[in-house]
Amino acid sequence: MPTQGTILVVDDSRNDVELLLRMFAQVGVQNPVDVCHGGDEALEYLQRHKDKLPAIMLLDLKMPRRDGFWVLNKVKANPLLRDIVVIVLSTSSDLGEIQLAYDLGSNSFLTKPVNLSEFKAMISAFHNFWVISNQPAPKRGRWIKKPGAEDAE
Repeated sequence: MPTQGTILVVDDSRNDVELLLRMFAQVGVQNPVDVCHGGDEALEYLQRHKDKLPAIMLLDLKMPRRDGFWVLNKVKANPLLRDIVVIVLSTSSDLGEIQLAYDLGSNSFLTKPVNLSEFKAMISAFHNFWVISNQPAPKRGRWIKKPGAEDAE
């Protein structure tokens, strides 16, 4: 069952966003897509939409003022936001930045290829795994009994 939720793209480059949206159309992404052009805007968006959060956030790291690491840290530290799947989509291939993104709670790290056909293949793989095949995790604690908890039956 595909993920039906909104995909939130957080990237300050309008050209990168336009390219990403074109690739979404070409590979068949049918989810609603919202775009924020910076870290502050992304957090404001999440506050405004706290009753209907996005299922997936594609997050650029290199943004002015509030970078992607700041956004990632804020999202994963907030109990109301931490279940959003955050995928870093960056031009960086620096191992330190990749490790930091995972340490802060990123679900995946994708490096933007320069080649257009490789970019399309990467977006197709993202779509097939994170949108079509992946199932959202159950809410924390929903399926796991607390230690010492007795059945009510």
